[in-house]
Amino acid sequence: MNQRQTIVAGGIVGAVAGMAASYLLFTPNGQRWRRDAERSLGSFIQEAERLLSAADQVRQSVADLRGGQTGWPRSA
Repeated sequence: MNQRQTIVAGGIVGAVAGMAASYLLFTPNGQRWRRDAERSLGSFIQEAERLLSAADQVRQSVADLRGGQTGWPRSA
């Protein structure tokens, strides 16, 4: 890709990003979509934290069963 193509591609990407940002920030539908996405993302983060907590509990239980050793035994 030569320099001219790079500049044109950058301009197109910038224009598309600007249009998307304008839509999300300044139109009623975009604001509604943004609120819904934030709510969904919040639910996703809560679920991920719950799964990480469960994984920590499993890891601790395995360590307790192994007599407090950490890590998995390595075979040769």
